[in-house]
Amino acid sequence: MEHTIRTKFIPQQLLYFIAGRRCCQQFACTFRSTEHNILFDSAHTLGLRSQITLINGQQCVKVFKPQCKHFIEEPKSLTLSPPTIIDMLSLLARTKALGRDELPCCADYFDGPWSVKIPSLHIPLTVPTQPTVRLKTEKRSKLMRNGSLYSHHDDILGSIYGHRVTMFDGNLCLDKSILVPLLILEDSESKHINVKVICIEKDNILATYNCERFAECLAENIGETVGIQVPQHNIISSATHVVYTTAKAFMRSLFNKNSKKFSQISHFVINDVHLHDPYTDILLYELKQALNLDRNLRIILLSQECDSMRFVNFFGEGTKFCMEPLSQISPNICYLEDIRRLVALTDIQKAPEIYQKQRQVFRNKNQRNEQIDKCLQAYEEIGSDVAIRPFLYSINYESVPVNYQHSVTGKTAILIASQLGKANHLRLLLFMGANPYISDAQHENAITVAALNGNAACIDILENFELHGYVAKDAKPEFVDYDLIIDLMYLICTKPDFSPGNILIVLPTFYHIVKLNYMLLGHLLTGNLQEFSIFVLHENMDKEYLYSLVKSRKENKKIVLTTDIIESLPLPISFQYLIDTACQKRTLYDGISNSSEDRYEWVATDCLLRRQLILDAEVSEKHCFRLIAKDAFQMLSGTSKPLLQTMHLDKICLTVKLLSPNTIISEYLNLTIAPPPLINVHQTVQFLKKIDVLDESEDVTWLGCRLIDIPVPCQLGRTLIFGILLQCLDPILTIVSSLITSDPLSIPSNEEIDYIWDGFTIYIQNRIKNERARLAEDQFSDHLIFVRLFQEWQSRFKNDKQPIYLTDDYEFMLNGLMEQLNLTRIRLVSALRAANLIHSQGQLSIQNLNNKSGNWPLIKAALTGGLYPNICAVNDKQIYLNSGQSSEVHLHSNTVLRDFLEPFQISAQRIFTQWLVCTKQKNNVKYATVVVPLAVAMFAGSTKLGLGQITEIQSPSHRSKIHFFIDEWIWLVAAKSDIELVLKARHQFFKMYHKFLKNCTELEKWRNESTNSRQHLLLETLTTIFTNEDAAAGFKECSYIGFRPTLKLPAFYMLSVNSHFTWQQSDDKTDLTNGAPGLDSILLHIEKHYFLLYTEDNPGQFYKKSDASYIESVIGKFARPIESPSRHIYVILYSKKPDRIISISRAKSQKGEYILKEYFRNAIPLSEILQACASLNVKAPSFDGRQVSILIDKKVGNLIMDLFAFRHHWIHK
Repeated sequence: MEHTIRTKFIPQQLLYFIAGRRCCQQFACTFRSTEHNILFDSAHTLGLRSQITLINGQQCVKVFKPQCKHFIEEPKSLTLSPPTIIDMLSLLARTKALGRDELPCCADYFDGPWSVKIPSLHIPLTVPTQPTVRLKTEKRSKLMRNGSLYSHHDDILGSIYGHRVTMFDGNLCLDKSILVPLLILEDSESKHINVKVICIEKDNILATYNCERFAECLAENIGETVGIQVPQHNIISSATHVVYTTAKAFMRSLFNKNSKKFSQISHFVINDVHLHDPYTDILLYELKQALNLDRNLRIILLSQECDSMRFVNFFGEGTKFCMEPLSQISPNICYLEDIRRLVALTDIQKAPEIYQKQRQVFRNKNQRNEQIDKCLQAYEEIGSDVAIRPFLYSINYESVPVNYQHSVTGKTAILIASQLGKANHLRLLLFMGANPYISDAQHENAITVAALNGNAACIDILENFELHGYVAKDAKPEFVDYDLIIDLMYLICTKPDFSPGNILIVLPTFYHIVKLNYMLLGHLLTGNLQEFSIFVLHENMDKEYLYSLVKSRKENKKIVLTTDIIESLPLPISFQYLIDTACQKRTLYDGISNSSEDRYEWVATDCLLRRQLILDAEVSEKHCFRLIAKDAFQMLSGTSKPLLQTMHLDKICLTVKLLSPNTIISEYLNLTIAPPPLINVHQTVQFLKKIDVLDESEDVTWLGCRLIDIPVPCQLGRTLIFGILLQCLDPILTIVSSLITSDPLSIPSNEEIDYIWDGFTIYIQNRIKNERARLAEDQFSDHLIFVRLFQEWQSRFKNDKQPIYLTDDYEFMLNGLMEQLNLTRIRLVSALRAANLIHSQGQLSIQNLNNKSGNWPLIKAALTGGLYPNICAVNDKQIYLNSGQSSEVHLHSNTVLRDFLEPFQISAQRIFTQWLVCTKQKNNVKYATVVVPLAVAMFAGSTKLGLGQITEIQSPSHRSKIHFFIDEWIWLVAAKSDIELVLKARHQFFKMYHKFLKNCTELEKWRNESTNSRQHLLLETLTTIFTNEDAAAGFKECSYIGFRPTLKLPAFYMLSVNSHFTWQQSDDKTDLTNGAPGLDSILLHIEKHYFLLYTEDNPGQFYKKSDASYIESVIGKFARPIESPSRHIYVILYSKKPDRIISISRAKSQKGEYILKEYFRNAIPLSEILQACASLNVKAPSFDGRQVSILIDKKVGNLIMDLFAFRHHWIHK
């Protein structure tokens, strides 16, 4: 038998490994140690590499293929500095841990076995009772009369009570989520039936919105007949018969429940099941199980235009009730080609003329431009496939625009390919989005060069492009063409072919909403576009944003910027125009590579249809503009892929295990309506075990019990736990919130930059890179950038005032995104308080949990423990990064650890400790922080590491050295005495860690303000030793971070700005009555008049001093005679010494008095104004500093307005 294992079984297993897709494999501990040498020899014979690892104290052999980059040839050195050794010895001596002869083993970590008890969260539901018969209100009666469902109420109720499962299929306009519960409630009132209805919505904001509408319909307050149950918002009474909640919130109340968990519920109404929200899909399985126990339970599924029978078949019973769509006129649908044709045939004058004529060649003089110029020169001289590769690499990995022009000759790569007659290169560059119409310094482009050289193949390719092609960014879902959307806005608003109406614009993310919001404001405030009210909708919005739209005046023309939440949001707004970007952002998890990435992709055709049906059915002329090519549309899938099959399943697996503790997670998920791939489930479970959310038996740990209530991925929730334990919560909170919101300082690609500035892509990217470096403060950390950026933004609002005026694009983006980040922070703190991880007083008060927030080395250590296993190491030859999760890892151009076009060997010198903790997108390290080896040794790996993970080095020259295996990949070597100190300190920390997680809900134990002396000593020592290790490694001292008491930061920034610039809400209504000219016809012929006004004050002081009498004296007496609805009066404010224009405001008479509403504030030198006037051959006004207002030429006024409205932060700051 032994001979067979050695000669046949082991070589056979290695051959299977070679034939498989894995780059490395760990062979189980069942092999005896005497057979390890056989494995080593056999692997070496087959050209494989191998090494010994320790897993739970048992030796394993790990075998690597030659190309595998998981392999660490030599262990990383751990050397403690003398001050650190002294501090750790002092700690152990004072805690009486020094005298122990043995290091703590795994089993010694606890005083005894701790049984994990899941914290319960119950919805206070009473047994179903008969609802009180109430008089029907006018709103209730009106809703019934207008609702198409109500005319079929007998059929609907017959389906509900004739079958236990009923599937209702109908459009959003039917308002099913309100009318179906109302029908059930009315029926129970008339028949005296006991009823308790649970209404499930996809998002918290939807549950809140529909609950409040229902209560308003009944003329009641929330908490009476209708209640709400969402995080931090629970209003339910004994008289409540209808409860709105989400699947996630409801299932949270099912933990610790027995088999009769649905016994107090008569009806479940689940909305939008077609969207396959992952928590809804899990709830459907729970309800399927409940039908076996409760014969009287009724399940009503609501959907929009989907495969309804799939849901009925899933339950194995039930019926489908389909509401016929309302008869409506189909909208005029335009695809990308049609839109471009419309725009090309229409003379749209929207571009700021002055910026189009400024070349600003000096901005191309930098090292990066020189490098790319050399790539183009080499390609032009050699012309081979090898010669073009460096340029293609810079496009794919260094954010270089494919249309980059040589700084001197102005040639693009596609022009050079045409010049060389390289048809294959030409075809490739066109596919990548190259524009053949760009001219060089000699006014030649790729098309004219090909014709001049007579290259038939190139001419044929370019002619075909001219007939059928378009810029490729429009054909890619990851790039939203803002400029085309602005073109459409001009087309709709300024051309008589399109009648006035509300416009709905669907965008993939909140980031896109903020950017387009600023661009629209710029065009609206300059008077070039009709005055609209702009509204913003997205999943994480505060309800004030939604109600501002719902309660807005009907006569106001509206632009609504929204994400896909609009598909579930019944609004009392009539939309005539829909601009649909047809793309979405999804986080895709790949179980094979065990990595996630954010990817933009086209939505499915059913999604496009649902959005199209939002347009008003009663309007005869309506238009749907889809920013997707017709060919791409025809290739779309019919239905969207369920999220369970694409997302990272960490929170899903945790929820499943808490719902059904005795069921294997993979078996449970395989029984859902959209089971995820088995490999994804397996990899996720292994990941949760690695970070101690699940134990080896797949049972939930105390950490998992606490993380279930924190609305972030498990890894980021664990990071918050480390922030609490190490008392540096505030900066950790900012970092975690930043990682789940959009980054305002992300390096943009060429396609993300407005067409006015895309010629300066390299310059803009360099400026942003420099800003990131400034905020990083030579600490080699992208995570520090998040903290500094938020603190700088926070420090602007000392007086709780927000800038309503516009400065530039970046400032607007920053304010919008930081508001969302701040809201995320607030919600996380609320969740931590609800989970009893933060207390109102005592040791776990927010003040005590930030005692160490000023210590950056300790914050980095908390990130190391929290973000584990996202740890990378530089290999010994500094050729590449090693990672335990990805075979190939690259530094993204976004990170401060590398410059553009920089070889890794140079970047590796910045990782002088050889370790970094990171956030990855697929195999790209986007955000990283260099950390010291001690942080990895102390906090990485399992919380139960002990003697089992160390082994003596069998070498006479290294008798005092031992190996420390933190996991199957992280491998350290250090002096035995150093490892002993680290393990004992680690033992003390994780003992505190486990006791905190177990006892944090027992408030009395933490009420005393004074920290436990041993815990206090441990934290002080950790602070000191990490500071010592940072200094010994060569890090500069970081300037103070600290905890700042929470200010009442401005809320609803975008809501405030958009409301501020809406004049019609108060004074334009009179222009639309009594036969006066309509507002829309007036705005087609707007006249603009500009007054120049000198001030010695800054803009803030000026507007504070400017009362009605002053404005009347300097502006009113001149403007009043010429003011009319078709004339806009603007005031341009300038100062002397320094000579600059500082503000533009609009003057308008309201209630007989003139007011100034500031539109733009910046500081533009007068010299730039004079230069711009000269370039456009316009006579410049006199800036003589007289204290009177001067009417200036309209061309100059328009020029100044454009300089303010379309100024670019990174070019002009």
